[in-house]
Amino acid sequence: MGSLIEINDTLKLKRGAGFPPDIREGGEYGFTLPGRRLFHLNPVRVFLVEEIDGKWNFAGQALVLEQTIDAVKDETRGRYKVIRLYPADYVAQMNRHEAPPGKGFP
Repeated sequence: MGSLIEINDTLKLKRGAGFPPDIREGGEYGFTLPGRRLFHLNPVRVFLVEEIDGKWNFAGQALVLEQTIDAVKDETRGRYKVIRLYPADYVAQMNRHEAPPGKGFP
């Protein structure tokens, strides 16, 4: 029997489903994702990515403050704090070089 838990260093969220419409540095937000995942916890950063039409748009970095894995619902919930938002030119570089092949937002 194998493990059903995925370990992530990237918190990838859709706008309105965990990625806030008015994101700001220092802001704290909640998220819910399908599946069982573990994220690096504070003080280790995770990359914060907005998923747009299946593409990855790197927004910055966050600290995961808390997380709960619900095995019955098969979902992961938590809270994160935005610690850095990237400038537009850096976002373009991250999207080009750090997203999975073919997944970088234009």
